[in-house]
Amino acid sequence: MSLFEALFDILSQDGWEFDFDQKNEIIKLEISGVNTDFHVFLLVDEEQESLLCNTHIKRKIPHAKRLEVCEFMNRVNYELANGNFEMDMDNGEIRYRTFLDLADAEPSKDQIQNIVWNGIQGFDTYYPGIIKLVHWDYSAEEAMTCCTEDDP
Repeated sequence: MSLFEALFDILSQDGWEFDFDQKNEIIKLEISGVNTDFHVFLLVDEEQESLLCNTHIKRKIPHAKRLEVCEFMNRVNYELANGNFEMDMDNGEIRYRTFLDLADAEPSKDQIQNIVWNGIQGFDTYYPGIIKLVHWDYSAEEAMTCCTEDDP
């Protein structure tokens, strides 16, 4: 069984709703987080025996705010154990990327859930900081602190 077929079966059996492009081995999920909605793309690479999960939002970062958001993402990325933020500097699209190496193994249901939810939870946690940077006069450091402080 191919990696794409295994992924398709796991998601189907687990009741996930998704679209797919079998030719390009991409599965697309729409998931609502606490702070925003997400588009999740699972990209299978049969040759590399890997699964890449890119979590996107519809919002694009305005040109004038991209460097500040980059600093914020760099501060966040330094603290992350799994996954990272990335931005396309040309169009302002941001995503959260997670990766699963499956050399000589089929993915488990738990691994698939973890790769998807890690991206959603990571992005959802730091989304309010991104919004603070884009709409208000916060520094990258202040925006990050707002995302990581425990509620009083």
